[in-house]
Amino acid sequence: MPNINADDEITLVLIIIFVFSAIAVIISSIFLSPKTRPLMLQYEGVVAPFFGLPAVLFSLLSALMGTSIWENYNVAAQAIKSESQGLIQIISLADTVPELRDNNLANATRIYAKSIVEEEWQTLTSDRKDAAQTVEKFIAMRSDVFKATNQLNNNAESKVLMNAFQAVNNARSIRLAHTSFDVHPLRLSGILLLAVLLLTTVAFIHVVKPKSLVVAMSIATATVLVPICLITLTFSSPYIGVISISNKAYLLIQ
Repeated sequence: MPNINADDEITLVLIIIFVFSAIAVIISSIFLSPKTRPLMLQYEGVVAPFFGLPAVLFSLLSALMGTSIWENYNVAAQAIKSESQGLIQIISLADTVPELRDNNLANATRIYAKSIVEEEWQTLTSDRKDAAQTVEKFIAMRSDVFKATNQLNNNAESKVLMNAFQAVNNARSIRLAHTSFDVHPLRLSGILLLAVLLLTTVAFIHVVKPKSLVVAMSIATATVLVPICLITLTFSSPYIGVISISNKAYLLIQ
């Protein structure tokens, strides 16, 4: 699924709200209209416990999809945290270890962090890939890390430096791997279908009480819209949209 910006996400959510509101009105009209109401009354035997079947299935499916998406968000957020912490540790070592004070490592690390915010973040949100400029700066930083490690002659500081760089490298790979959360259309279609079935079941249960039907339909529509809209706001990319991961962690390195 292509990445969409915040305005498009809001538009999509408004469309979903409009569509489900229209579906609820159509279902209610069928059950309340003098022409079709007698036909619907023939199925008065549908009892309230039957409502639990589509309700449970809808809740289960939306919960599983929501959990999967939010788990990916947590992984991406943790990757950003780990990468920024590793970069801070590299800079700290470069600034405090006497043998590295004349090295370009700290400056190269800051340049790389700045490139993530100013160059790579844009490609993550639009093209779902890393930026060529940031890759070059990462390679330059990596080269300086290897030079610094050799300069330290395999002492304790060199091991800490390599561990910090390895953390940055691993976190960067994870961050780039989570540029999008592709949701299969069948999974989303299943949730939407169950939501419609749930609204239809509510109408059948309250078919003999028109006023109760209207109230129950309104509540049920609002209930199904909450998880559907939240999923809609999160299934494109973790780095763009109304609900997105911030790049503020890298700003601390500037």
